[in-house]
Amino acid sequence: MVSKMVIDLHVHTKSFSPCSEMDPEEAVLEAKRIGLDGICFTEHNKTWPDKEVSKIKDKSGISIFHGIEVDTTEGHVLVFGLYRDFQGITPIEELRRMVVEEDGFMIAAHPFRGFLLFGYSKLQMDIDNACNNPVFKFVDGMEVLSGKQTPKENDFSLKVCERINKRGVGGSDAHTTKDIGKYVTVFENKIEGQADLIKELKAGSFKADYFRKT
Repeated sequence: MVSKMVIDLHVHTKSFSPCSEMDPEEAVLEAKRIGLDGICFTEHNKTWPDKEVSKIKDKSGISIFHGIEVDTTEGHVLVFGLYRDFQGITPIEELRRMVVEEDGFMIAAHPFRGFLLFGYSKLQMDIDNACNNPVFKFVDGMEVLSGKQTPKENDFSLKVCERINKRGVGGSDAHTTKDIGKYVTVFENKIEGQADLIKELKAGSFKADYFRKT
């Protein structure tokens, strides 16, 4: 019998993301309370040390993974399988080269956040134009359900993702406990660790979904 795993792939803590209000222990406890199988710490330009993640995981009783949200020349990108820190704005071509060398995985984070503030018509944005966003040439997938996008922006992301034939993930982009699990990625197979996470991302054995309504 296949054991599915529900994971929030995009969570920030104040250990390495000053914009977050959560301690990592608070994030993990809330994830466990609402019934998630795991969460992924994706700090801004900072990677979590494996030993520190293991300490929290041993106390928590749920799975904890980690990636990085990198500031690039083409927007924010979630990276898995690359264990180093970044400073400033990283050229996306350079980031792609590093990720390929480490056999990692790249996801465009909240790719259309804020695009509906003035309406797509005023921005001359439609599905065809959106598909030409340069970031999509370099990433392996995109965040189609994001806690930092409006419902309409998420719907637009889903349509673009389908058109360009990428895989879509869900993540809360949580900076507070109340946001954890708002959107999730449901994996078809059980994931034991970082290597399994990247393997399943590459296999495409997952889907973005809603989880927490309030």
